[in-house]
Amino acid sequence: MNEFTKSFLRSAYKEYYFRWASSIEFPVDIEGREFGYIPFGAGMVRHLSFKNEGVAVAEILRQSPSSVYCSNARYERPTMPIDEKGWLGAELIFDIDATDIPTPCKKEHDLWYCEKCHASGKLPRPAKCSKCGGPTTEFHGICETCLDAAWEHTMRVVCFLTDDFGVEREAIRIYFSGNRGYHLQVYDDRFEQLDQLARGEIAEYVRGTSLPPSQSITSTLRRRTQTGAIGAGWTRRITAYIEQRREGYSGTTQKLVSEAIASQRALVDSSVTTDIHRVFRLAGTLHGTTGMSKTRVMSKDRFDPQEDPYVLAAKAVNVAVSFYPQFRARHRDFGPYKSVTVELPAFAAVQILTRGLGEVV
Repeated sequence: MNEFTKSFLRSAYKEYYFRWASSIEFPVDIEGREFGYIPFGAGMVRHLSFKNEGVAVAEILRQSPSSVYCSNARYERPTMPIDEKGWLGAELIFDIDATDIPTPCKKEHDLWYCEKCHASGKLPRPAKCSKCGGPTTEFHGICETCLDAAWEHTMRVVCFLTDDFGVEREAIRIYFSGNRGYHLQVYDDRFEQLDQLARGEIAEYVRGTSLPPSQSITSTLRRRTQTGAIGAGWTRRITAYIEQRREGYSGTTQKLVSEAIASQRALVDSSVTTDIHRVFRLAGTLHGTTGMSKTRVMSKDRFDPQEDPYVLAAKAVNVAVSFYPQFRARHRDFGPYKSVTVELPAFAAVQILTRGLGEVV
């Protein structure tokens, strides 16, 4: 990324923050949070602390970085190294990314490309390019099918939290991540003191990976049915699914159990939920590779992930693109591009520039 491109990106991000600083959502106890940011073309700067929102906004405007992060944890000394911060607790968080959810559309828009000659092909990615021997990188596209799947799994997490853990719906905040999925943040005091192990158990529970084998569940269900007991949690969920599907079903109960789990599990990123020192993208700030905003979703009916998060200006910029697959932004199709200079609106150009696949000319 050359300096001209870095300057353009900083300017585009700065314009957004100058106009929409009020859209940034800061957590409670801001003085006890760790902040961090990634400058364009550089590594992360973290272990920062701000005494109030005004100071934080001023620094974001001054730096106009690629990404801005804030911890879900509260600390006694947030600017110190991890082991010396004095951990006080952390909200429970979940990350749902379309990349982790199997959808048939991935065969169409996910691919690999060579960083050297820009040859490309369908996944799985080879270790080296077959044409020039250069290093390869995966490219994960996005479409309405992916986004719908991510939303469905997000709603599954909400159901687990409210039905199985007794969390009030108002205590769960949902955000579009700014890329390919959603973030959930839970404001419930019961979870704040949980350690990594306990948070991992919650993540595995909603993923359905902590359950016994389907054969054992089938045996348990038979015993419960004989005694008239339905059970709670996953047992209740599986039982309800079987009762709904049993009539006219020709397969085994064991297969129905597997179907019940697959249809209700939520494929969250366990590593995010278990990390009690995580720095999470700050709501209302821009994603470092898409330029989209991490946006609060109050109602799916009033949120369009292919329109609303595109908050950068539409002013045109000339970009020399080395390689970029076809993509969609603001319901417009762009590309595919290879070794060509094109005029693009800023909100589309950013996606190419931040991945190092083009330069401003």
